[in-house]
Amino acid sequence: MYVSHSRHVRAAIAAAALITASTAAGVVSPAVASADTAQAAAPAVAAAPAVAAAPARFHEAGDLFKVLQFPTLPGAVSGSAAQPVSAEPTPPPAPAPAPPPPPPTSVTPEELARIVPGMPPEKIAQYIAPLNDAMAHGGIDNPVRQAAFIAQLAVESDSFRTFEEYASGSEYEGRADLGNTQAGDGERYKGRGAIQVTGRHNYESVSQFTGIDFVANPELLEAPENAFNTAAWYWTSRNLNQVADSAGIVRVSELVNGGHHALERRVADFQRGLDVLIHP
Repeated sequence: MYVSHSRHVRAAIAAAALITASTAAGVVSPAVASADTAQAAAPAVAAAPAVAAAPARFHEAGDLFKVLQFPTLPGAVSGSAAQPVSAEPTPPPAPAPAPPPPPPTSVTPEELARIVPGMPPEKIAQYIAPLNDAMAHGGIDNPVRQAAFIAQLAVESDSFRTFEEYASGSEYEGRADLGNTQAGDGERYKGRGAIQVTGRHNYESVSQFTGIDFVANPELLEAPENAFNTAAWYWTSRNLNQVADSAGIVRVSELVNGGHHALERRVADFQRGLDVLIHP
């Protein structure tokens, strides 16, 4: 059978490649055993040059990468270049939020009834919430302050029976110290609220503080929430918490009333309030 010259050449090259690979692996391929037969069957073709068995070069994977000019195995780090990987420092735990301050101690309806024995029961139920709200906003938050505050309000409002002065207010007419500079100011701005805010000047000041126009609408001071809020405004505007803590009930009474009117009752109500609030 005729075999072309080109086929002989290709066969020789393939045989050489197989011999090299098999020698490197230490295995003799059947193609080597048949190489002489292939040469004998094709006498017209020049014998292919002998291929020397190549020494085994690729014993380890590292050798192969060196031949291919890789300095290190892909993904590996050389010993000299290896650096310890430091983890990000763990941030310290956030401090726990501070607990909210305890709410001010409220006066119970039963305590108010004992402090002001003449107070009508229906008024206690109606007034206890706005009274406690006003004391909380005014920092009236300990037994001394609360007893002094309630004692003054009880006298000024006739045991919380009224938030409007019984008298007409005509005696305040023309009182420049109260700001009554216009005709009719005495009656218009007579005592109102739980602490009997009196005079145009005080009505103007409490209007600025609350945002409610008591100058144009003086009767709004008689509403329970306004009556107690304005009493707390009067109390704090004259720093009566500090006075109650240090100077005592007589000085508080002078700053509220301007004198010693019903002083014995104010002192008695204050003492009773302390007894109730300290020993409930």
